[in-house]
Parts: sequence; C-alpha cells; structure tokens
Amino acid sequence: MKPSPYLTYSYKDFIDSPEGLADSIAEVLGCPVTIEDANHCIVSYSKHEENVDHARTATIMRRKVPEHVINGLWKHGFMAKLFESDEPLVVHKIDDIGLGDRLAISVRKDNEILGFIWAQTNDSAVTSEHLEEMKEAAQWVSHYLLRQQAKKKKTDESSKEFFWQLLTGSLTNPSEIKRMAKKYKMNLNGQLCVAVFEFTEDMSQAVERHAYYLTETLHQTRVVNRIFDDRQLILLVRTDNKEDANEMNQTFIREFIQKMKERIHFEDLKGAFGLIYESPSFISDSYKQALKVLKLKEQYPTGLNHADNYQDLGVYQFINELAALQKKENYKNDALNRIKTYDERQNSMLLETLKVFLEHNSNVHQAAAHMHIHTNTLNYRLKRIKEIGNIDFKDVNQKTMLYLDLLIYENEQEDL
Repeated sequence: MKPSPYLTYSYKDFIDSPEGLADSIAEVLGCPVTIEDANHCIVSYSKHEENVDHARTATIMRRKVPEHVINGLWKHGFMAKLFESDEPLVVHKIDDIGLGDRLAISVRKDNEILGFIWAQTNDSAVTSEHLEEMKEAAQWVSHYLLRQQAKKKKTDESSKEFFWQLLTGSLTNPSEIKRMAKKYKMNLNGQLCVAVFEFTEDMSQAVERHAYYLTETLHQTRVVNRIFDDRQLILLVRTDNKEDANEMNQTFIREFIQKMKERIHFEDLKGAFGLIYESPSFISDSYKQALKVLKLKEQYPTGLNHADNYQDLGVYQFINELAALQKKENYKNDALNRIKTYDERQNSMLLETLKVFLEHNSNVHQAAAHMHIHTNTLNYRLKRIKEIGNIDFKDVNQKTMLYLDLLIYENEQEDL
C-alpha cells in the first residue's frame, strides 16, 4: 500500500454518496475499501478489485459479511478491539476464514458504533499517514451514517407501534396487517414466531447495543422487528417455508446466549420462543407462549433446563392451570400423602425416589445411577412405595398423575 499524493483529499464532496466515499478512500490508500454499517451490512465498496481475498468477495456477493468471518474476527480479538477503541487497527490475515491483511477502524458518534471501514492492505506497509487518513475518513463516513440512521430511526419508531399491535393482538385484520407490513417494509411471509430474551438485571447501553448487534449478525434466522421492553428483548423472527424453523430458532437462541457470554461476559440470560405460525394474525399467541416458557423455566429450572420453545414444555405447558384447578377443587393425591407421612415419620426418601424413578421412565438402572444407590436398594424402596401408596407401576394413567402431582407439590414447597 503506497502513500498517495492525495493524502490531503477532502471527502466532503461525497457525503451524500456512499459509493463515492468508498472510492475516494480507496484512491487515497491505494487498496480496496469496504464500508459497513454497525451490523456488518455493506454500505458501499470501492471499485478497486485487484488481488481481493475470499472474505471480501463473499461479503460483496452477499451484501453482508459472512458469519464465519465475523466469528473469526471475534475469536482472534480484533472485533473486541474495534468495539473498545476508535483508533485504526492493523488486522493480520486469518487464513481459515479467507481474510487477508486489513487496516480497519470503527466509525462512531461518541461511544456508539455506527459502522466500520475495512481496507485490504495485503502485504503492504501501513504508515502513520495511512492511520491518520483512516481517522479522517471515519469522521466523514460517520456524518453519512448518522444521516441514514436518523431516517431509519423514524421508520423504526413507527414500525414498533405496529409490532406492539401484533404482539398484543389488538390488530388481527389480515388486510390491515398486510397494508401496514407493506408500509413499514416488514416481510411477514413464511414461518413466523416470537422469541424473547430475558435479562436478570438492568441492561446497560453496551449490553443493549451488543444484543441488537447479535440479532443482526447471527444468520440462522431473519429478525423482522425487535423491541427492548424493560429487561426483555422481544424479536419477531421469520424463516422460509422450506426451512426447519424449530431447529433454526433453537440454534439462534442458544448461539445468542453463548455469544453474549463469550463476548461481553453476560451470564444471566434466558431465551425462549413460541409456536411457529404461517399467519401474522397469531403473533400474539406466539408471544404469550414465549413468555410462558420463560416463566416456567424459572419455576422448574431443573426439569426445563434445556427447554427453549413451547413445544419442549410437554406436560409443563398446563402444569399451572392444573395446579389452579386442583386448588379450586381441594384435590389431594392420597397415595402421595401416605408416602409423605411415612417419610416424615421414618426420615426416609421415598417421595424423592418415586420422582426420580418416574423422571427416568421407570428405568431402575438409570434411576439408581442418578441417586448413586444400588439397584437392590432402589427395588426395595419401590416395593415399599407400592405397598404404602397402593401404587401399580404398570398403570400408565396412575404414573402420569403421580408425576404431575409431584411436580405441583415440589413447586408449592419452594413457594413456602
């Protein structure tokens, strides 16, 4: 990368032209340049196309930086540095993601990341003049991105009102939904569901910005709209009809949580999504279901540790409704009451043994291993349980009711 005779080049003539900005920066630096927004979508790229690497080619073709390239930059520590500092950064090549040497800088307004400038330097030396030129270029790109951001913000604020109408079910007319979606350029075709991430503490601006960043850069799903509401991030997620929506959404939830932990060390975070529908009229149902998953995960952290969506809940879907009905009818399970009384008198663990046995699908070996006891010990306890509670372990109906009542009983004990 040779110093250019145009190092005093002014970018103000191109403030309304992102293509002109990229070309003028490339002309000054003498190498290919890409300008991205904060979510790694291409704003513009220079026409300088000599010796470009695979990462640049793939980015231009997709109009967005490929996810494996973003992940590689994070893993090697370069993205973290760009987020922390507004100084130009020399990025050494990373062969496994097809990235050659780069000179990069984050484009900012105060502490807010607006975008990035990437110059592909290859093996050329980077001088202090080039570093200064990148800093000046970042200022001018910042002016352009701020103007674009202001336009987008107006549209986003209005579209959020529409999103809230969908979430609350106050707008259900299909033709009106279609009209509003067209107005705000929201693609509601395909498979739709609502995903909710719940933070256990108030979100700082840094956490909120990175959460937004991840919703734009993770490629498993397409986020149609998003709202931060108190300690929750609510997303409307879309997948194409031919895609496995459940699997893609589950991967998205888990990767989002994992990357929040890895990149900004945010540990206390839960995520869930509701059922998937092909009509936007049911978005409010999906939202309620996602909230219900989060509530139940808090109530039953062990049993629902790996549950991410409403389908995963199984019998837990209706556990609170069943508990309310039992309370209303003053229902008690006589078998469990007798076993509980025996445990209290004999200081035994028959109730816990019964729950573990049922949780392991009546498999003696698995249940014994889980409790760290011999199978003979477990068989003896099961014999006592059958005698005391008058229980028939071959009766599926009785076993199902016992398991549900045990879940309700344990939750009631924790609330005391």
